[in-house]
Amino acid sequence: MFSSLFLTFLGQTVLGIPAPLPEPQTTPRLACDKLTPPVFYGYDVNYSEGFEVRNYTLPSILLATGANFCNFTLSLTHHGANDVVYVSIWLPLENWNGRFLATGGGGLAAGTFASTMTDPVSKGYAAGSTDAGLTLDNTIGPNSGRWALNPDGSINKALIENFATRSIHEMAVIGKATAKAFYGVEVSHSYYSGCSQGGRQGYFAAQYSPEDFDGILANAPAINTPEVSPGDFWPSVVMGNIVAPPQCVFGRYLEAIIAECDPLDGAVDGLISAPEKCDFDTTKLVGEDIDCSDTGGTVTITSDHAQVVAKTLQGARSTTGEFLWYGNPPGAPFSGLANTRTENGSTVAVPFSSAEAWMRYFVAQDPDLDTASLTFAEFEDIFNESVAKFTEPLGTADPDLSAFRDAGGKLLTWHGMADPLITHPGTILYWDRLREKMGGAEKLDEFYRVFLAPGAGHCSGGYGPVPVEPLAVLVDWVEGGKVPDTLFASTTRDGVNTTRKLCPYPKSLGYDGRGDLKDASSFTCVDPE
Repeated sequence: MFSSLFLTFLGQTVLGIPAPLPEPQTTPRLACDKLTPPVFYGYDVNYSEGFEVRNYTLPSILLATGANFCNFTLSLTHHGANDVVYVSIWLPLENWNGRFLATGGGGLAAGTFASTMTDPVSKGYAAGSTDAGLTLDNTIGPNSGRWALNPDGSINKALIENFATRSIHEMAVIGKATAKAFYGVEVSHSYYSGCSQGGRQGYFAAQYSPEDFDGILANAPAINTPEVSPGDFWPSVVMGNIVAPPQCVFGRYLEAIIAECDPLDGAVDGLISAPEKCDFDTTKLVGEDIDCSDTGGTVTITSDHAQVVAKTLQGARSTTGEFLWYGNPPGAPFSGLANTRTENGSTVAVPFSSAEAWMRYFVAQDPDLDTASLTFAEFEDIFNESVAKFTEPLGTADPDLSAFRDAGGKLLTWHGMADPLITHPGTILYWDRLREKMGGAEKLDEFYRVFLAPGAGHCSGGYGPVPVEPLAVLVDWVEGGKVPDTLFASTTRDGVNTTRKLCPYPKSLGYDGRGDLKDASSFTCVDPE
């Protein structure tokens, strides 16, 4: 899912923070250092601290500069849990727009703090984040997965509960109460924004805490974490049992797949918009010689290479060929999950770190598990154990959003179709189940919309247009009743800008056959065939 490489997007313009409202320009009622933590049942506060931060700039977030805010941080421990949870609430010192924005995490982390909060605070939001106790009192990086085990090797059920459900809800409640104390007025609207694991957290809120947020922006959601996490390790198992190709081989296959499958959607624009029509035969490249920077020479594509690519595209399967989980989408880079390293003429698989941590700490409960030598049968056992063990505490695919709908909530999701880490078919699987449960697509469209972005990667990046200001779209939907019939997306590569108006699923983009392929106006939303 979810390495730190993919978390930096969360504070950038992909979040789409709308401009602050001109009114109310609310200023604090209390001094920052006079704030006290709100008290709720179920936990004890260990300490709290409030201090002013002025002219704060996070270099990785280019548009978030000069933020002035009150940083209120508290530490809490749940009764009987022996955990230490940090919650940070950042409160603008001027021009608060009346809103609270909760932010999520990514990978095996529940929150990422500065990278998610700087931009919204600079635009007038009060914002919140929590580590859910997964840093073990700031002693480890949560993406290591080490927090999942107690010292005796048993599963840390309290931290699993924090990660899965408890901490996002508590952060929302604490954040809104703190904002009220600081400004002297109630929060006007509350929102949530997250992607990847953060997307799963947003879906949890919609399913189980339906009154926490008026609007939820939850992108590339890891709602099927028990399947996604071991599924992301599948390419490493394939390479361990067959061969690990150098990256130049995967690069040649990606090039060939795009060349063959791009035209199937009616527009030769370098983007695969109809992956369901793509049935690429990997054997057709066998015998081809390619220049390979990894090896410093020429590599001939072999039948083993073709088999590895085919299995990676197909996705995790049982030893009898039964479906376990989805594979690398056609057109998505292979390097995300099928990464390799070539040194001294030898190539080895480089496992996706979060997936490997999941296998070791969560499922096998063995930090020393030799993942490099897993057989297909052993992988199948681990996959099935992951599903059996974690569907109840961590699965977030309940197809009943009636309480969220009845509370007036709106849920907006976009998902890159070239996302190799959390593939979009998992989100569509949930949409289909939800449609059946909630009375059909028209009923669903009233409060829940999913937009697929051809060529876009995991949470951002890729080679296709990425949604611009999706949170602003959500705010307009919640507060202004403006239903998002499209979602504007843009990307610039080699100085050339490409735009699209993404369509709400199940509609898809249809090319008019004559317009500029870089211009959104050349495409319209069409119903499924």
